[in-house]
Amino acid sequence: MSFTVHARRVRDERLSPARRGAALGSAIVLYGPFGFTWTHAYLSRFGDTRRDPRAMVAALAALERSRDARTAEWAEFSHRRSREKQEQHRRTPSAADRAWMAAPRWPGPDLHRAHRAMVLRWSCLPAPPPAELRREGLTDLERAVVAQVDAYLSADRPNPEAGAVLGGLLPALRAAAARTRGARTVSRPAARADRLRMMAELVHWDRPSR
Repeated sequence: MSFTVHARRVRDERLSPARRGAALGSAIVLYGPFGFTWTHAYLSRFGDTRRDPRAMVAALAALERSRDARTAEWAEFSHRRSREKQEQHRRTPSAADRAWMAAPRWPGPDLHRAHRAMVLRWSCLPAPPPAELRREGLTDLERAVVAQVDAYLSADRPNPEAGAVLGGLLPALRAAAARTRGARTVSRPAARADRLRMMAELVHWDRPSR
């Protein structure tokens, strides 16, 4: 079923809260800017999105705003790519375009609020002991990311300087997250590496659309 059908069910007061909550989850499967788990975590700021219909409707409205903005972005991107193919014979998107397409971003008017909320959420989680970070080679990355995240969170606005520094660290962070993710049970360093990567992504992409 389509996103629109699931959205209609979330707002259908004839349905039980459980079915409306399930419909919201299905909508997030179809459009989840941060992935299902982290998008659901962000939308929990509106309340219990599994049992409270008011929280579900508010969360859906925020998700729809982002989805509408993303649709507009893709339309503009598609138009620009058509011009590039015709006028410049560029058949392949640039590296910057590919990074933008794959980025975990919350398009629309809530972009900064969403990115900051999730960075703040993860920054408050405790890091593994230093010995575990050293064993996984994460000590320097931990120190570098935390310094820039602190600078980003010190003021309630995007921080292009911190974003640029963290953008430069993303290849190393992605490699560290992939390297530590192999175990059957997610270790504390593996979870930390992934959170460091995601915080860096969110600070880096907390900026207006292209």
